[in-house]
Amino acid sequence: MSERAGPLRSDRSVTVSDVARLANVSTAAVSFFFSDRAEHLKRVGVDARERIRAAVEELGYVPNKTARHLRRQKSERLCIILPKLGIPYADKMIQDLGRTAVESGLLPIVSTASTAAELTKVLAEVEAGLADGIVADVGYLTEEQVDAIFSSVSRHCLVIHPTARSMTFSVLNNGLMSALEIAFDALIAKGHRSFAYIQNAEESENPRLHVMYECLKRAGAAGSVITMVGANARPAAASCARDIAGMKDRPTAVVLDSDFTAVTVIEEFARLGVNVPGEIAVLGCGNAEEGFYCQPRLSTIGPEWLPLEEAGRYLIEGLVAGEFPTPKQFHTPWSYIPRQSS
Repeated sequence: MSERAGPLRSDRSVTVSDVARLANVSTAAVSFFFSDRAEHLKRVGVDARERIRAAVEELGYVPNKTARHLRRQKSERLCIILPKLGIPYADKMIQDLGRTAVESGLLPIVSTASTAAELTKVLAEVEAGLADGIVADVGYLTEEQVDAIFSSVSRHCLVIHPTARSMTFSVLNNGLMSALEIAFDALIAKGHRSFAYIQNAEESENPRLHVMYECLKRAGAAGSVITMVGANARPAAASCARDIAGMKDRPTAVVLDSDFTAVTVIEEFARLGVNVPGEIAVLGCGNAEEGFYCQPRLSTIGPEWLPLEEAGRYLIEGLVAGEFPTPKQFHTPWSYIPRQSS
């Protein structure tokens, strides 16, 4: 006959996570249980409250009132940092993470940063008290830059990046680079050797550009990639399209960091009498709905969404519980979506 375990006795104090594990609830539910705020407590169902109460009694858990007081002085805000607003991937991220944050009693705030310098400024504001946690999409950084910038950040972080790894903060690998590799290989297989790459901003090291050169090298193809800046705004993208159309040795394919500006390039080429894809192929990024309805329909790479909420909830529950979550690695796949423009 098994005996019911008594209060936990070990070299460490009982934590909110211990209570949550025994009660089979989230750490956020335990924090809500001890909250003196009615809007928090009512989110914990009757059955869950009974399980939490039993777990607290069994484990001998005593809430740390000092820590609770300190948490009251926190901002109770989650900062979501994105390279650009108004694109489906960014909008979906804000929607999913924002809903989870609000449900947990946090206020989501959104900021933009598309360079290492801009990101550093935003993070300085967060460290100064703007928010308690950070979700940052930083695919424009190298792995070394990600590690250098975020390893010293004291806030809870979820970093979204194609390939970064870390033991000090959680990372969501978004699969962008693998999808870009497949798409670029497909362009090479169709005979393209001269490319124009229109990026968001000038960077000393661009991981996407590295992927393109590696694809050419692996294929044994003698090719070239012209880099241009203009994927972050329609007027700039249209200007790039005019420059490309006027080149004596025109590239046969254009790759852009954004679907919205890729559509602009297609439209500008049509105005100039440049046929897509007959004279030049166009590949976008983000799988925006607009790309599906333009003429010709835009070939692109884009994400699937399911794992994003899991990663965001993991971070948010840690924030609500006042505990620094153990860094974890998450993954959301991207796919190459071939259409008429390539």
